[in-house]
Amino acid sequence: MHIIVTGASSFLGRAACEKLKEHGHRVTAFRHSFNEEPPELVPMNADVWLHFAWAGVGSAGRSDPMIQQYNLDMSVDAVAKATEIGCRKFIFAGSQAEYGHAQDGSLKSEDGPVDPVSEYGRAKQMFGRLAENFVDRYNSSEECRRPMRYVHLRLFSVYGPGDHEGSLVNSVIRKLQAGETVELGKCAQQWNYLYIDDAAEAIALMCEKFTGGIYNIGSSDIRPLRSYVEELASILEENAGSSKDLKSQLRFGVRPDNAEGPADLSPDITKLTLMGFEPKVSFAEGIRRMLESEES
Repeated sequence: MHIIVTGASSFLGRAACEKLKEHGHRVTAFRHSFNEEPPELVPMNADVWLHFAWAGVGSAGRSDPMIQQYNLDMSVDAVAKATEIGCRKFIFAGSQAEYGHAQDGSLKSEDGPVDPVSEYGRAKQMFGRLAENFVDRYNSSEECRRPMRYVHLRLFSVYGPGDHEGSLVNSVIRKLQAGETVELGKCAQQWNYLYIDDAAEAIALMCEKFTGGIYNIGSSDIRPLRSYVEELASILEENAGSSKDLKSQLRFGVRPDNAEGPADLSPDITKLTLMGFEPKVSFAEGIRRMLESEES
């Protein structure tokens, strides 16, 4: 298949491009949004449009309505362009932030309620609605070259080599290795981490399967965030061969919540597993791979 990837320079975009090439697909990659490139560079035919381009993913940007409105407008342009060139599928990288921060202990299913609390989460949810309606209207119009399916991915926390330095995993690793105190929130909420290679495999699967709708992209390892952080400290101790108790450098309950508040990340990934997806890399193995990549 010929797959267009917008936002290909992002953490997820880079991994997805590499995985798609491994699967034998032809990839046309745009670092950011297609409308920031010369128009002649956009191919006039493709099978799938995979859209990662989204500015302002840090805590400050997630709260900025102007940045999120830009993202919304740019993404609407992308789905319109995808219909123009006859794509069979448009896949959007949505977010767990669309669910909000309800902490009722239940798994977040794709057909359950959503209640985003940040501008970022609201913009992701709004685009999903706009894109679904746009595609439905296009498919029933006289201008339809061939029907297109819309796929909305709700991505949970992805980690691994190449993630931004400000991510929780990278921040904790860097500070513990430097002997610094790590100030954290309470970390009592349920959390979910998915290794980057597994995430890229799931995304490739969504490109290849003839399907539409909303899909949670996460792992089956759901537990309190504090458990993940403490396991990370233990792995660093093991890797360094040190008897020093790195967990003593962790200070929980000090930092305020981020833009989404104490989000409960408990995805139901039944729909994804029924398509044949199974996460292969445990959190511990993923951290070890990150440490190995730093040493190489």
